[in-house]
Amino acid sequence: MIQNIFVFKAGIVLVNQKFGQCHSLGRDINLVSSYLYALQQLSVEITGTAIKSLNFEEIALHFYKDLIDPNIFYVIVTDVDDDKDEINFKIHRVAEIFNQNYESILKDFHGFVGPFRNFGDILISMNIAEKNCGGGSECEGCSHNNDFSDLGKVIENKE
Repeated sequence: MIQNIFVFKAGIVLVNQKFGQCHSLGRDINLVSSYLYALQQLSVEITGTAIKSLNFEEIALHFYKDLIDPNIFYVIVTDVDDDKDEINFKIHRVAEIFNQNYESILKDFHGFVGPFRNFGDILISMNIAEKNCGGGSECEGCSHNNDFSDLGKVIENKE
């Protein structure tokens, strides 16, 4: 299950989308996103190759460098035991959808990230990702079960 998606262009976070209240990667998302970008750049500097994935106890980070624009890369955070082939398919699909939806904006990009804010909604509408807080057995009794992020409000209004 996709918990978070990040899209970077030359170190600037274009997309920082979490798909559930409990799937935050810390309190300072700028610190987290800077770390992810720096980690990938450090890997290329030291080894000449990019990181494909990092596994932690409960989550995995999957990295993908855009084939169309090498300044863009994607990070998808998933459960550690998710199927690798499915995640590989999804991260490529995320890149394809991102490029299709924002190609003209990316050509003239000067730092304004506002147009990318609806990317999570696009992924949900295409069944690539889903709002995933409150639905699992681990969510039983969680104080966030009744919380709704802005994403949740958008989904509720569509129904």
